[in-house]
Amino acid sequence: MSFALKTNLVETSEEEIRYGSVVVRFAVARSPRKTLSITVDTSGDVVVKAPLDALTEQIKIRVRSRAGWIIRQQERFRQLNAHTTPPRRYVSGETHYYLGRQYRLKVEEQTVKSVVFLSGRIVITTPDKTDKKLISLQLGEWYRQRARLFIVPLFNRCLAKLPIEEYQKKRVQVKLVRMEKRWGSCSSQSIIRLNPDLIRASKGCIEYIIWHELAHILNPYHRKPFYELQDRLMPDWRVWEDRLRQFRPD
Repeated sequence: MSFALKTNLVETSEEEIRYGSVVVRFAVARSPRKTLSITVDTSGDVVVKAPLDALTEQIKIRVRSRAGWIIRQQERFRQLNAHTTPPRRYVSGETHYYLGRQYRLKVEEQTVKSVVFLSGRIVITTPDKTDKKLISLQLGEWYRQRARLFIVPLFNRCLAKLPIEEYQKKRVQVKLVRMEKRWGSCSSQSIIRLNPDLIRASKGCIEYIIWHELAHILNPYHRKPFYELQDRLMPDWRVWEDRLRQFRPD
């Protein structure tokens, strides 16, 4: 994350705090001023302007007290920016994600419809290459098929690795369900729903969501026992949580 800071600021640094499952990163800009202010710019970057003698721990306490507001602001700007993103054109040369990597589309006009990997590209054959809606539907169905082939077996492997006896009393089920704003959910009946759009993200990101929802089976709320369990199940989950932020459910 880069920060554009004014040249007349005397001292700058980068810090972070944890707020529930979210890591809030921010730039600290100290200058000869008397008050502390927190701003979130349209890119989602957080800048704290503080007096020269402000202690880092004091600044973190202040940021933590405003973390809810910061996250809401970042989400608002994220949604606004999403609306300004150029619409998908579904033409040859356009890039799409699959398992965390970007691949270029190659759209060919043929009678038989198909979507395949070929020479490092996602090749779509379609009866009418000008019909963007049809191409979008074909690609979406291909993503769902790949999700069934990859995500469900990965979930079952994770489930088989669970070291905790309490899980043996649960009848855990998994379903692939499209969700507009969520990657996953866990019901009180131990039914875990995963968004098939996860197939766009890397394997580590997918595993993070799986372990996150598995932790919810024993701990429904984002409280200390939940995070302690998640640390046991996937010690490096914070790394993958951060990487997942570049994606969003479509």
